[in-house]
Amino acid sequence: MRKWIFGVGSGLLLIAVVVYFAVGNRSDSDTDSAKPQGQQELPYRPGKPVPAHVADVVQDLVSDDVQTQRAALTPEWEKALPPGRLLAKGSRLELRKNSWHEEGGYANAQATLKKPGESVQRVLLAFAQRDGAWRITLAEEIK
Repeated sequence: MRKWIFGVGSGLLLIAVVVYFAVGNRSDSDTDSAKPQGQQELPYRPGKPVPAHVADVVQDLVSDDVQTQRAALTPEWEKALPPGRLLAKGSRLELRKNSWHEEGGYANAQATLKKPGESVQRVLLAFAQRDGAWRITLAEEIK
């Protein structure tokens, strides 16, 4: 029960951080050619470039190897998800330039996700630092 309460509390805190960073003014120069047509843009302040080591973690999420995919997640989220592959083989995940927002051991960035045979999705990735490394703790489609 204590782990469940900690998990829910952590999740709510993370959602609050994501909402805090996602709200703001978006400049016209912060457009992205990878944005699928017909989808709304999140109001999003321009951020910093995504750190290279974070981009590597994001690419691990679309790896062909299941263990590599799951290692990209925070331990809490990895345990909460059903076992097995997270994304289909051949999936691509591209981070949006200058979408990195970081504060207090948490961060987020926007990306586009293309699964084989499906249309492109815009996603918001949330990160948490665990053992000195960034790990993905949430991925949500932006509608």
